[in-house]
Amino acid sequence: MNQTCPHCQLRQPIVQTTCVRCGRPLPLGVAHQAAWQHRAQAEPTDVQGYRAVLGGAALAGLVVFTPFFAFVTFLLHPLVTLVHELGHTIAGWLYGYPSIPAFDFVYGGGVTLHQERQWLLIAVWYGVFGWLLYHFRAHQEIVLCLIGLVAAYTATMATALHEAIIIAMGHGGELIFAIVFLYRAWSGQGLVYGLERPLYAFAGFYIQFHDLRFAFQLFTSQEARLAYEEAKGGGHWMDFSRLSNEFCGGRFLLVVLVFFIASLLPPLIAWLAHRFSRYWCRWVDGRLTV
Repeated sequence: MNQTCPHCQLRQPIVQTTCVRCGRPLPLGVAHQAAWQHRAQAEPTDVQGYRAVLGGAALAGLVVFTPFFAFVTFLLHPLVTLVHELGHTIAGWLYGYPSIPAFDFVYGGGVTLHQERQWLLIAVWYGVFGWLLYHFRAHQEIVLCLIGLVAAYTATMATALHEAIIIAMGHGGELIFAIVFLYRAWSGQGLVYGLERPLYAFAGFYIQFHDLRFAFQLFTSQEARLAYEEAKGGGHWMDFSRLSNEFCGGRFLLVVLVFFIASLLPPLIAWLAHRFSRYWCRWVDGRLTV
């Protein structure tokens, strides 16, 4: 549905509450938002959240674990590839390596192209830390957290640990995105349509179930491990292989086990973030207002 601005006559979606051209209030958009919020408050938010999350989890389970939906898994695989490469990319930029995510049209999947380390980027991040410390100097808790963050960043940046983090943040990025999607489903904050909640739940659980199945296959099947090692043309270029050989003394199954355990946590973390959101949001709001 669309609406027409009574002031400048621009047509735009009914969900707009202010005109994108003149910035004045749109009566139909305001009324639509009020009606949606009223419907959302008609039943407890937790009930809506449980319905959305359980529905999304059931659908994701069918898609991931049922062979009949293999074609859907094929269509959704680029979603996992995208968030995987974004994890590598963000971690690369944080440690001074200009990075670009891309799909791998030779071997399949994705690849992140890292350039040489630029120490100017490191200086920029330290500048950001310095500005944050100055900006929040009146809040002791935030200052202490920032000091700890700077110390951890320095310790990893100056050692080979930053390379391990960049490698791990491929699969780690998948889990972070799963947590964000599931939190959106639990909370329902900032959503316009009720259908968004089960869709977010489906996306979050799809990533989680995909990772759990992947880790379980690697842990239990020698054939799956051999196929994984031969990916990308062989040469142990895959993330778990590199983490195992370069940082864990060749203990490949240990790396897989840690990832499997981590893959169990996104629903719990998202639920805890939602369950205690009124406390941590109030704490953050109180300290970000300076």
